Amino acid sequence: MQLDQKMLNRLLAMNDEQLGALIGQIASEAGIDPAELGLQPQNIASIRQALGNATDADLEKLNRVYEDYRQNRRKK
Repeated sequence: MQLDQKMLNRLLAMNDEQLGALIGQIASEAGIDPAELGLQPQNIASIRQALGNATDADLEKLNRVYEDYRQNRRKK
């Protein structure tokens, strides 16, 4: 998965329920209990705002973190 502006726009186009479900799915795949995230409508609004303010540098950093996570997960 490569997070770029096009992908970011697709995420932002999701309704709150879809975005929350996707976040829950990503958390679950990462070994995090989605229930522990405490996703509420106000949290989704904050996440949406943070995503909307993400710069290309932010996306690059997120992609590096994600790739590092994937590499470490494969080693286990």
